[in-house]
Amino acid sequence: MDTWQEVKISINREAAEAAYAVLDQLGISNVVVEDASLVDLAREQGWGDYFPETVSSEQVVIVCYFPEHRSSDELEVIRKRLQDLEAFELNPGQVEVSVRYVHERDWANAWKAYYHTERNGRVVIQPSWEQDCSDVEIKPDDIVVRLDPGMAFGTGTHPSTGMCIAFLQELDLKDETVWDVGTGSGILSIIAAKLGAEVQAVDIDPVAVKTAQDNRDLNQVQFPVFQGSIEHLTGRPTVVMANIIADVIIQLLPEIYRLLEDGGKFIAAGVIQERAGDVEALASELGFEVAAREHQQEWVGYIFQKE
Repeated sequence: MDTWQEVKISINREAAEAAYAVLDQLGISNVVVEDASLVDLAREQGWGDYFPETVSSEQVVIVCYFPEHRSSDELEVIRKRLQDLEAFELNPGQVEVSVRYVHERDWANAWKAYYHTERNGRVVIQPSWEQDCSDVEIKPDDIVVRLDPGMAFGTGTHPSTGMCIAFLQELDLKDETVWDVGTGSGILSIIAAKLGAEVQAVDIDPVAVKTAQDNRDLNQVQFPVFQGSIEHLTGRPTVVMANIIADVIIQLLPEIYRLLEDGGKFIAAGVIQERAGDVEALASELGFEVAAREHQQEWVGYIFQKE
């Protein structure tokens, strides 16, 4: 097992851009930046709903990983070059360099040890690498979904996904036209297809599209998976589902209302509790009724019905 040298450089934000140039001159072009201001910017710009707690600081941390370890003398050269940015009328502060060693692991697969077959109502989610569902009793009317989410969202264990799976089981989807917007791993589309729906799925992420297609084929169901957004779907749906963040749901709501058949339903999840009022207000303004509302941890899920 290889060991990587992790080097963390603490420097004032004022000198960060110049520091990147210095590191590039030293042959260090791939770095990770830890900067609390980036989280603040993302929050201000509405780039998501859920942000880690941060402490304001004038410093950033630049993280470098070296498969070939740098000596203490080499690291001192790096530190001194960055400290010397003072000569260019920049204030790098007290540049500090710390080192630790990280054992290489197969992070893409390590999480699989904690992901096992689970039941949600009569839907059983079975990881594709588990050969049987011996830990879960399978009943004759159960729907078994084999799944390898890979790098895409949707294992069935997240509260928002779990609420969507429960909502799907409450509906009669036989021969209904169902759109899955932001399909991720394809888990909801596969369940809808196994419940008898005619499904179309879409995601802006090409990795998710490929993952959803692979999981679709693994489960021997048929539906198209497109790269893009709602404009790539055709026909008029009777059910639309979107397990995505509140800002995207708010953006999509008017178009979903326009395209849904009268009496159609919109399953929406991925909404944190603090944004639930915004989603509900717009849905009501458009003419949706709340047919169901669930709350798990900090997440809220809905079935909206078009009047």
